[in-house]
Amino acid sequence: MKRRWHVSLLPLLWWLLAAQPSAAARYVAPEDCRWEPLDATGVALTCTVRTLSGGPEPSNFSLIQPGHTARLTVRCDDLLFQSDLINGSFSHLSGLRSLSIERCKVEDVPSLAFAGLSELQNLTLRTYNTDWGKLSLRLAPDSLAPLRQLVTLDLSRNNMDYLPPSILCPLVQLVQLNLTRNRFVDTTRMGFAETRCSPLVQKLDAALNRLRLLPEKGFASLRQLRELKLDHNQIARAEQGALFGLSRLQNLDLAHNALVALPPRFLQPTEKLSELYLRNNSLSALPPGLFAGLHQLTMLDLAHNQLSSGWLGPDTLADLTRLAVLDLSHNRLTRLDDAAFRSLHNLQTLQLQHNLIESVADFAFASLYNLHTLVLSHNRLKHVGTHMFSGLSSLGGLYLDHNRLESLASDAFHNVSTLQEIILAGNRLSSVPRVVQTLQLLRSLDVADNMITDIQNASYQGLRQLYGLNLMGNHIGNLSQGAFHDLPSLRILNLARNGIQSIEQGTFDDVPDLHALRLDSNFLDDVNGLFSNLHDLIMLNISANRVRWFDYALIPIGLQWLDIHDNQVEALGNYFELESILKLRTLDVSHNRLTDLDSSSLPNGIEIVFLKSNHLRRIQPFTFLGKQNLTRVDLTDNKLETLDMTMFRLSEVHSSRPLPQFMVAGNPYLCDCHMEWLQRLGNLDDSRQYPRVIDLADVACHLSFTRRKASLPLIKAQSSEFLCRYRNHCFALCHCCDFDACDCEMVCPDNCTCYYDQSWNTNIVDCSARAHVAVPKQLPMDVTELYLDGNDIPTLSSHTYIGRKNMKVLYLNSSNVQTINNRTFSGLRTLRVLRLDRNRLATLHGYEFDGLGELKELYLSYNHLAHVNNATFLPLKSLELLHLDHNYIVEIAVWNLQLQPRLNDVRLADNPWSCECHFAQEFADFLQNRGAELVRDLFSVQCVHNETSALPLWELNATSCTNASEATTQVRQFHVQDLVPLLVVLGVVFLLLVCAVAVAFVYRRQMSVWFYTKYGVRMFQRAPAEEEKLFDAFVSYSKKDEAFVAQILAPELECGSPPYRLCLHYRDLPMAGGYLTDAITEAVESSRRTIVILSEHFLKSEWCRYEFKSAHHEVLHNCSHRLVVIFLGRVCFKELDPDIRLWLKSSTFLHWGEKRFWDKLRYAMPDARHRKVGAAGNRSDVASVAVHI
Repeated sequence: MKRRWHVSLLPLLWWLLAAQPSAAARYVAPEDCRWEPLDATGVALTCTVRTLSGGPEPSNFSLIQPGHTARLTVRCDDLLFQSDLINGSFSHLSGLRSLSIERCKVEDVPSLAFAGLSELQNLTLRTYNTDWGKLSLRLAPDSLAPLRQLVTLDLSRNNMDYLPPSILCPLVQLVQLNLTRNRFVDTTRMGFAETRCSPLVQKLDAALNRLRLLPEKGFASLRQLRELKLDHNQIARAEQGALFGLSRLQNLDLAHNALVALPPRFLQPTEKLSELYLRNNSLSALPPGLFAGLHQLTMLDLAHNQLSSGWLGPDTLADLTRLAVLDLSHNRLTRLDDAAFRSLHNLQTLQLQHNLIESVADFAFASLYNLHTLVLSHNRLKHVGTHMFSGLSSLGGLYLDHNRLESLASDAFHNVSTLQEIILAGNRLSSVPRVVQTLQLLRSLDVADNMITDIQNASYQGLRQLYGLNLMGNHIGNLSQGAFHDLPSLRILNLARNGIQSIEQGTFDDVPDLHALRLDSNFLDDVNGLFSNLHDLIMLNISANRVRWFDYALIPIGLQWLDIHDNQVEALGNYFELESILKLRTLDVSHNRLTDLDSSSLPNGIEIVFLKSNHLRRIQPFTFLGKQNLTRVDLTDNKLETLDMTMFRLSEVHSSRPLPQFMVAGNPYLCDCHMEWLQRLGNLDDSRQYPRVIDLADVACHLSFTRRKASLPLIKAQSSEFLCRYRNHCFALCHCCDFDACDCEMVCPDNCTCYYDQSWNTNIVDCSARAHVAVPKQLPMDVTELYLDGNDIPTLSSHTYIGRKNMKVLYLNSSNVQTINNRTFSGLRTLRVLRLDRNRLATLHGYEFDGLGELKELYLSYNHLAHVNNATFLPLKSLELLHLDHNYIVEIAVWNLQLQPRLNDVRLADNPWSCECHFAQEFADFLQNRGAELVRDLFSVQCVHNETSALPLWELNATSCTNASEATTQVRQFHVQDLVPLLVVLGVVFLLLVCAVAVAFVYRRQMSVWFYTKYGVRMFQRAPAEEEKLFDAFVSYSKKDEAFVAQILAPELECGSPPYRLCLHYRDLPMAGGYLTDAITEAVESSRRTIVILSEHFLKSEWCRYEFKSAHHEVLHNCSHRLVVIFLGRVCFKELDPDIRLWLKSSTFLHWGEKRFWDKLRYAMPDARHRKVGAAGNRSDVASVAVHI
């Protein structure tokens, strides 16, 4: 009957659950917020906003549903803008129990910021104001008054340095207060001194502040405080009554401060203290009575101080009768007296490591009959006497490692019968101490890094409870039978670093239940038969020995972890084919001499294999097939040159398991056509039959065809770069391979090397530098790249490449080519690159490149070209690069190149271009209009006249052209007169004179500059008398060019020889707009020269300002001022202002970077008065005058 009642009730329960939908089912989160269910009646909402905004557009939290929002977290994601917390922001969320505001740069919390949150229990306000330097959070005195139910308050990371007094008084339920990571420098600014109320705070965390002093009564109002954390501050001094009123304090943390001493009665008010942390201070003294009355103290941490033994007297710890843990490590104790710990009957752990203890008095620990752990490591003990450990009847662990122990008394442990672990490593023991025999309950013995040489009759024999024995780092040369007699419980044995050369057969038969054995870092060369009876062995380490021969028959079947790295093993033998029954899971064979690997080399159950730094050259196909548990394989730093796809083939990996991870970098791979699959291995994951190569980005390989690159990262190699060599190849569909002249048969020409990729889309024939005198006849029809450079082929015959429709690259450079016949390149419809540079071509008639409509790059540099037909390049509609530099071209319609729509790289320099006006002017216009876009060697293109002089074409104007033409005509007339027979002598003299004059006239500027630089003499120029002025030059420039002027131009002129006085526009003149015109006018008039830095910045900024332009225009029209214009960067002449063009006709202009720039500039400057080079010393005088301009 009862059971039937339960069955009938089930439908009713289901109906009630369906009729009462949860809060989560009805909750809708606002934009930029996400929610998750918290309990049956509430949700937790997290909102990410840019900032908390006040003012006319405040942050709107009214969209948050008040009924079910129990926890709200607001995060700001913009660190660059300040936030404002306004009154009543959360007033409608009356049911909110937890509020967290993080990373919002709030400076003030107003009085009613939390109005309406009467049910709030947890408040976190972390602004991270430290990101903004000195921005500090300020709380209004009554800002927390509405939060009467608040239990936890977190105000960490706010950069606060002040908390209003009595601000916590309304918080009658507050238990925990977090003030960590602020800027408090004094506890009085926390407001916990005497106030009108006593907050009920039980835990205060003020760690990671900047406190320097603990004043008296600093926490007097916190009478309910149980835990006070002041660690990681800068406290250097504490007053006597600093803890006044903290009678209920149980936990005090003053660790990681700068305390040097404490007042004797500092802890007197805290009689209920149970834990005291004073670690990592600078305490050098413990005054009498410091711990008096602390009968409840159980934990005392005094580690990392400067305490000496003199302060550890009989009365220092006398009242600490309940102390369980005492840490005195990392101090300066030198001895332990017999009365130091007399009252500590309940002490369980005593840590004294890293001191300077040289002696321990007899019976020093006699009262510590409850002590479980005693640590005396890293001291200076030399001997353990009979009564040193008397009374330690409960001791379980004794740590004496890294002392200077040479001996232990034979009855040193006669009263320590419970000892289970003893550490004696790092001492000077020459044998295992005999006193060990008395420790019949001993479970672990560590005598590593001593001077033990013989263990044949060692005292540990007979310890039937011994589980772990560590003999590492001694001098045991050989092992024989009986060394481990009567150790039935031994499971872990460490014999590493002992110089062991041989081990007798059967040595380990006395410990057949051994689980872990270390024999690494010895001199063993043979381990045959040593482990045959260790059937329970799980871990074996024989690394860093001299083992040459290895077979899986040498190890137990159940072994799971084997380390044989750093030996001389040449093969992983498996004579008895044990791979299917071995239990091995981890195998480390790195740093050996393995050369080959196959499926029998690895057990079927293997999971992790380390094969790094071997000599592996070959991995057999399907080596890893059937290794179902494989997770990681390291093949790095071997000698593998190729990886076939079948090598990495795996049994299909279940979708629930991750693919095995392989590492293969650091091998000298050859990226041939068999290696491309490795690059695409990531796309084979769907098959689940290949591993994931995790270091594929680090794999580098050498290319088969090294002409392009020697090596490169595998992932950056193109498909066309994975190449293999071939001599001949016949496709499956080709049926004429048995006959001559078979077009579909690929035959590599004699004295050439041929390469193909896996798809045969790339077919390279390399015949470079093979002494060919003609193009090879048997070129494959499908050749895509042909390299014939470095040969001797004077004539390129017609129809040489007919039928090679796939050729894209043809190299004929450096092959002594002199003649290109008509239709030489006929049939090369897809040719992209043609190199004919560094040959002896003299003429291009115009038909040479017919039919090369897809050609993109044409190299004709370093030939003997003197004549090029204007129609030569017209068929090349796809041309992008044309190099004609270093030839003998005088005239060609270069401007027709702009008809090539894709052309972007032209080189024309080092040709004797004509200076005749009909050609040079049009050439110069082309360079000035399109040169910057097309001509890469623009500034080196020059025309030549008189066969001796050159003019830069890119800056040629009509005047230069006319002068050059006249000079040429005049020279030619004199050459005609020179031919008159009757006036030979006179003509020669006259001709030489005229030539000298002409040369002097043409090069008068260069000669004058040279003489001035060399001797200080101005030739061809009469220096007018110039009156002394304040400055040698006023420099006008754009603000954006100030780096050039201030760091290059001005230092060279002001500090050079001779030094000049400069007035710089933006350095020395006032920038006020109303006085700029007058300042520039007076600066120019006070200077003997005016230097204008003419750049695009100057034309587009300063020159556009009316007052700047008018000042220059008015002053520079005065002929008495000498103007020097320096072109900085590329300036288009056609876009120059008419006023600037007028300047250029009557001024000196230079181009930054041109040859002998500084010499020419100094020549244009006035003669400097006799001044010392230390112009920098006079800088203040000049600057003071310039300020008043």
